[in-house]
Amino acid sequence: MHFEDATKEQLIQICLWEECSIEYKFEAARELQLREWHDDYLKDLVRLWGEGKSSFQIAIELGIDRNVVYWQLEKYGLYGRRIINEIK
Repeated sequence: MHFEDATKEQLIQICLWEECSIEYKFEAARELQLREWHDDYLKDLVRLWGEGKSSFQIAIELGIDRNVVYWQLEKYGLYGRRIINEIK
C-alpha cells in the first residue's frame, strides 16, 4: 500500500478504523507525522491560491495543516493579495 498518495483524512480514517491491522495503522500514523512543507508544494500553493481556493481547501488538497499553508502564504507575501481574473 502507498500511503504517500493518501489524503490526510484518509490516513486518519486508517488510524481510527478498528478492523485495520496494526501495521497499517502504524504506517498511516507515520505518514501523517512525515507530512510537512516541501518546496515542491510552492507551485501548487500559488496555483491553488490563484484559483481562489481558501487556505483550508489548499491544505486539504496538499494534505498538510492549514496553519502551514497560512504561514507559507504569509512568507511569500501572497496572503491577502489575490487577483482573480474574470473572463467575460
